[in-house]
Amino acid sequence: MVMSQNSETLTYDTDSKEAGWDSPERAQKLVEPFIVSGAKVLDIGIGTGQAVSGYADKGATVIGLDHDPAMLNTAQSVVGENGSLRQADINKELPIADLKNSVDVAQAVGVLEFAEDLPSVFEQVHKSLKDNGVFVFTSELIEDYDPQPQTHYPELDITVYRHSPEEVKRLLDESGFSLVDADLYDGYERSGRSVPYGIFLAQKQAQVTQ
Repeated sequence: MVMSQNSETLTYDTDSKEAGWDSPERAQKLVEPFIVSGAKVLDIGIGTGQAVSGYADKGATVIGLDHDPAMLNTAQSVVGENGSLRQADINKELPIADLKNSVDVAQAVGVLEFAEDLPSVFEQVHKSLKDNGVFVFTSELIEDYDPQPQTHYPELDITVYRHSPEEVKRLLDESGFSLVDADLYDGYERSGRSVPYGIFLAQKQAQVTQ
């Protein structure tokens, strides 16, 4: 979801709910069976921590990434004492090289539409996951009435990169993921129109040993 560049963290949760943003709840529902004591969860674009709410109470360790220090500061109370937070840019190498083959669940809710190189993000997440680890994420989809794959919003100084569901599935396959589940829905309202979103649950394919 497009966030203010002014880091309005005090009203972000309320504003997103009023906009109909329920993607964090959708993501949590898909990965609920995997959020157990001892699980390591990577959340890319953690924001205020909406999509990892309650994970620490279940005994999961959350590593959260976000570009905004104010968001990270707010998320600290959500990830708890065992969690950790790292500043990151979705369009640069993510600071997760130390997590190779150690993550049980990866999440990216409302952030991948800002990734100029989606295959690179998929590759980095794939490397961080354990064999059979899962990855839940949302992606803004190309609209029927506006088939442009990307749009720049000068007032926010951001570019949104859209994909078709078929393209997302192809990129997952090329990155070594198996698609487990997918759903299409209205993400939120923008300029009086519903923004089409997809939510995807993928699993890292286990390496076959000879």
